[in-house]
Amino acid sequence: MAKFATRIVTGAALALALPLAGTALAQITTTTISFPKGGTSATVAGTIVGGAIRDYEVRAGEGQTMRVNMSGSSIVYFNVLPPGSDNEAIFTGSTEGNSFSGTLSASGAYKIRVYQMRASARRGEKGAFRLNVSVTGMPNHGMGHGSGHGPGMGHMDGLGGIAGMDSINAIDVMMNRGFTNVDSFDSGNTQYGIFYKRSTGVCAQLTMADGKVVDARDIKTHPKCK
Repeated sequence: MAKFATRIVTGAALALALPLAGTALAQITTTTISFPKGGTSATVAGTIVGGAIRDYEVRAGEGQTMRVNMSGSSIVYFNVLPPGSDNEAIFTGSTEGNSFSGTLSASGAYKIRVYQMRASARRGEKGAFRLNVSVTGMPNHGMGHGSGHGPGMGHMDGLGGIAGMDSINAIDVMMNRGFTNVDSFDSGNTQYGIFYKRSTGVCAQLTMADGKVVDARDIKTHPKCK
């Protein structure tokens, strides 16, 4: 992957390391969230003790909007993982807060992972929580098992769903959609990436800040889009 992508991956990997470290060794309890017939939301509650982890799986389709709101103990957090991912998150509660809202870029089973940070987990602390989860809107391509191209990958081969995504995930999705990262540059705290797809001639610019894609557009031309 290009240097541009490597810089972003390095910083974000450090941000994710604490809440996700040792996940494979932790005790994970998985529960499937099902909405009532005709409903679009559900509420679940529970308790996290020490290093235990709870995964709540929600099936949703590409193009739908998922919202998750958490209340309860301040030592409990949640992440949102895309279909097919065991660790990589599109939302990290320990750094982004107690509310998530996003348009989904893939169809499949999303995991809402509830956990404590390492320090309180090692002390064996106990925290209660409540999650309100909703999925609204019509899916673009149904609610199957995703496109088979990896975490966060949608069925589209353009820029649909890229704006608003986590920067790391967005770069992976662009690569999986057949784009090549041909150029990158910084301006203050903002990063810009130029991606070119030869088969369609799309020359895309992603504008990223604070670990998120804030804009994704076809700029039509660039010296390296050829």
